[in-house]
Amino acid sequence: MQLQWLYYFTAIAELEHYTKAAYRLHVSQSNLSHAMRDMENELGTKLFEPHGRNIRLTKAGELFLPYALRTLNTLESGINTLKEYTNPNTGSVNCAGFYSVEAFATDLLIRYRSETNRLGVQFQYGSQGWYDLRKNLLEGKVDLIFCTRIDAPQIGACYVGKHPLVALVPEHHPLARRKSLKMKDFQGVDFVAFDASGQIRNQVDQLFQERGIQVNVVMESPNDVILYGIVAAGHGVAIVPYPLIGVPFGTKILSIEDGIRDRGIYLQWNQERYTAPAVEYFKNYVIRSGDVLNQYFQRKGIALANTE
Repeated sequence: MQLQWLYYFTAIAELEHYTKAAYRLHVSQSNLSHAMRDMENELGTKLFEPHGRNIRLTKAGELFLPYALRTLNTLESGINTLKEYTNPNTGSVNCAGFYSVEAFATDLLIRYRSETNRLGVQFQYGSQGWYDLRKNLLEGKVDLIFCTRIDAPQIGACYVGKHPLVALVPEHHPLARRKSLKMKDFQGVDFVAFDASGQIRNQVDQLFQERGIQVNVVMESPNDVILYGIVAAGHGVAIVPYPLIGVPFGTKILSIEDGIRDRGIYLQWNQERYTAPAVEYFKNYVIRSGDVLNQYFQRKGIALANTE
């Protein structure tokens, strides 16, 4: 069954006239008639019958017509979907990143649409932990991710800025009277921690172990916002990436003077998978724009050198 036959068949069925159908389809009437005979031979039944000076569908033709129309409509829908996907002005970009950078990432997506006027581009953003981000990028479930550097040969990366780790304490906690903290100040405190699936938990546990610091872990969570709430409720202190939504209510942010390295955040993609134009254009925009995370801090008036 040739696809072209379906276009011929549906046109003839609508116009009930070979000459008119041939004119619309820009083919000769003889070619059209020959194609319909081949189609009828393949189906083993007549599709049209004479009706005065015109023609009309046979019962078999009436039965077949809805399926032919449905097939062509599905094909057209698929073609249109593919065109939208491959159009940098109307395609979609599926992004993911750390919970801690969600405010920055969504702000960047808005900035991109505003500065490039690509208002038809659709963005999806999901917050995930590091292991899920790595897995989903390698498996092609997301186009781009914002997180710390993934060490894999097929992953391309662009540095977007540093994201400092800071102490978050309840506003009435004794440590809240301090201007900054040192690692030794966490000795013996009630501590609200990221769970073991995250990079920060491993990093902080290692620092505590190296310095002989013991804390009382009262709560674990993979989600920054949940940690904010537990700290604000006065249940303990935490070490978190600097909150991009501002100082959470009921808490105070303090810098840590020793031992904590700033986290480098990267936009990353899988170089072994096809990249749609909309994704490629956004990726190149970020690369051209430089340290967009640090630009976000500046635009929001966040002075990382002084976190009081």
